[in-house]
Order: sequence, then C-alpha cells, then structure tokens
Amino acid sequence: MSQSDSDECFVLHQRSYSETSIIAEIFTRKNGKVSMIAKGAKKPKSKFFGYLVPFHKLNINFSGRSELKTITNIDRDLTKTDSTLTKTSYSLLYVNELLIKLLPKDAQQEELFLLYEKFLNAVNKKNNLELVLRNFELDLLDMLGYGFDFNYEIENQAPIESNSHYLFVSERGFKKTDRSNLLGKDIINMKHRKLEMVPSHHLKEITKKAISMCLDGKDLSSREIFKSLKK
Repeated sequence: MSQSDSDECFVLHQRSYSETSIIAEIFTRKNGKVSMIAKGAKKPKSKFFGYLVPFHKLNINFSGRSELKTITNIDRDLTKTDSTLTKTSYSLLYVNELLIKLLPKDAQQEELFLLYEKFLNAVNKKNNLELVLRNFELDLLDMLGYGFDFNYEIENQAPIESNSHYLFVSERGFKKTDRSNLLGKDIINMKHRKLEMVPSHHLKEITKKAISMCLDGKDLSSREIFKSLKK
C-alpha cells in the first residue's frame, strides 16, 4: 500500500460493491479520472456515509498502488445537498456522463477540472442554464482536441463571412451553402463565446452533432432521464 495522497475532486459516478462498499469514478485535480473504493460507505455509521455525492467539491485522501485506489478520508460541505431531479440536475448528470466517457483514466486534466468547477459555480449562481451548458460543451470539445475551425469554411478555406449562410458538417466544420439559415455572424459569435447572440437551436444542434461524433454515435443514458422528465 502506498503512502496516502490527497487531492481536490468531484464524484462523477458511483456503484455498489459488495453489500457495504461503493466504487466511484472520481475526477481529481492532480490525477485526472480515477476509480476509487470507499469501503463500508453504505453503512450508516461509516465516516463516508452520505459523502460521495456528485456536484460538490471534495477534499479526499486515498492510497493504493493498483488502478483501483482506496479512499481513506473525505471532507466536504454537507449544507448544499439537493437530491431533487430537475432540468438542472439532468444537465449536471449529462455533463458527468460526458466526462466519464471522454476522459482517459489516470491522466492529469487540471485545465478541464477548473472548467468543470467553473461550470458548477455558474449553475449554482442560477445563470442561464442553456448558455452555461453550451459554453461548457464548446470549451470541452476544444480542450479534448475535438474543436472545429470558426475562421474558415471547409470547401475553399475562405474566411467566414458575416452575412453568408453555412451548414455544420460533423468532423469537418462549416460549409457555405444556400440551404441553411445559420449565418456567418452566428459562427463568429460562437468563436468569441457571445452565445447569447446566437439562436439557441443552432447552438444545440451544432454541439449535439460534435459531441455525438466524439462518442462514436453512442447515446447517453442521461438523455433518456431527461425524456422522462419532460413527460
């Protein structure tokens, strides 16, 4: 067993292990995404009971030489827990699922950790949820190397023109066309993250296509949860 290490982190997902323990996917500041076991965490008298809650930053101690680390201590603020399933919590579940599927294990991603923390803070401040989510998606795509060119169209590498019309092509970028109502000025505003000036349906369509490409077309279970919320 290695010496205990400490880190700031967020819980992305957890599952039961045996009758009393929990295995969690943890997004840490210094170590990236790490699998950890909290032994006895399901016991009401455990020091971990009720602490492994997503969307709250934890200070955590852990140890172990294997791929599965062992949690030895958790510290967090218990005063802000909200278990109500809402559109906001769906969005948080969706973002967590993206990180689980897209982040490599045990690779430091401090810049992305800070982006995720910034996203949660914006959600907690009750900022416009759609714009906060679209900002996060675009920045996530850039950080993971899936971003696209906002400066030039894909056919002739001509600069994007404010009053011309374009179509977003997955894995490539923006193609000039007369068969779309996406304007060049919308693309330029996306580049500068002036998303409040871009029609929301364009934003959602573009990020959904780009993220689906990253996931190889696999659907997300959080989308099924949201469908049930809308019924």
